[in-house]
Order: sequence, then C-alpha cells, then structure tokens
Amino acid sequence: MKKTPFLAASIALSGFAFLDADAQSSYQQTTVPQQEEKKEKVTQDQLPEPVKSALKSDTYKNWSVGDINKVVRAEGTSVYEVTMTNAQGHTGVVLMNEKGGDASKD
Repeated sequence: MKKTPFLAASIALSGFAFLDADAQSSYQQTTVPQQEEKKEKVTQDQLPEPVKSALKSDTYKNWSVGDINKVVRAEGTSVYEVTMTNAQGHTGVVLMNEKGGDASKD
C-alpha cells in the first residue's frame, strides 16, 4: 500500500521535469537570432573564373545551366546557387563557393 503514493509522486515529478525541459528548449529556439542571406540573380559572365571552369568540367558536361543566384551569407562569404537541367529533364541545384568547390560542405 505504501508504494502506491510514492509511485504516483514519482510520475508527477517526472512529468513536471519533462514540461520544464520542453519549455527551456522552446525558449532557446526562439531566442537564437536568425542569420540572414542575400540572394542576387547573376549571369554566367559575372561568375568568378573558378566557378566558370567548374561548370565547364566533365562533371557537368551533360547538364545545361539555368538560373544562377549569388548568395551572400551572414558571415560575408559568397556562394553560387546554380540550377541545372539534364537531357532527361531532371533539374538540380549545385552550390559552389568562389573557388568552384562544393559549397554545401562549407
């Protein structure tokens, strides 16, 4: 008989601890400042030479270049968001840094 109140109290306290932890994580998520990015549409002529060379490489030889956006990240670095389409009509987006490398790893 004495175990029942103890068990009920334990369950109640653990429930309050769970709610408190959930409230703290919600608070932390709302107080983190959002980093802003600026997007600007550019042409292939405006790309840095390393990016132009990468787009002409064998990796992308079966793809045609569509829209290109220069994305300036909050920390000041720039990446290029290149939309590409292949002969089968599949579309993909490639992110390149200013050196023509894979910006999704940056």
